[in-house]
Amino acid sequence: MPTDNQEHQDRVTENDLILAEAYFKILVQVARARTTIFYSDLVEKAKEAFPENHTIQNAIATSAGRKLNVVRMFTNEKGLPDLSSLVINKSSNECGEGFLKNFSPEEIRARVFEFAWEEVDTGFSDFIITSKESVKPRKQTIKKKLPTESEAAKMMSDHYQANKSAYPKSIKEHRDEIIKLIADGLEVEKAFERFHSPGVT
Repeated sequence: MPTDNQEHQDRVTENDLILAEAYFKILVQVARARTTIFYSDLVEKAKEAFPENHTIQNAIATSAGRKLNVVRMFTNEKGLPDLSSLVINKSSNECGEGFLKNFSPEEIRARVFEFAWEEVDTGFSDFIITSKESVKPRKQTIKKKLPTESEAAKMMSDHYQANKSAYPKSIKEHRDEIIKLIADGLEVEKAFERFHSPGVT
């Protein structure tokens, strides 16, 4: 049965990992200062710290919670206090609803503040590297650009001229049908094969 960390990691994207690493470094500083930070301030501090990183510069506060889940994955794995408890909303001055449903922020923050972060080699960078390697690339549906009728006609003609000896002269009778198949996205050779296989008399 997969662990909570494994289930979350299956849904993690590379952007999540990039931002989580930036947020983690800031949250360690916040923990050492024994204070909290607003979501918006966390995002802005990350932008200030990594001005050249396109992913971080495009980050928004409303999506920070997902990145903090990655931080929590790491702290859970290493048995460390949950740094995400330090991030709070300006409106409620407390953690988000998802956090409150599952945890007591006061108790967890107390553990975070008591922890000697400066004495620990957390290895978060190694965790990020390993996680990036395991991130499954999302399948993208790429719509194939179909040739125009004139392009299909040229493709048909070029193929025929290059392979004329392989086809009988009667193949010309199917010119319009072949062009239509090519225009519909069928490979040129397969379009010809619908009416005659090369080398077959």
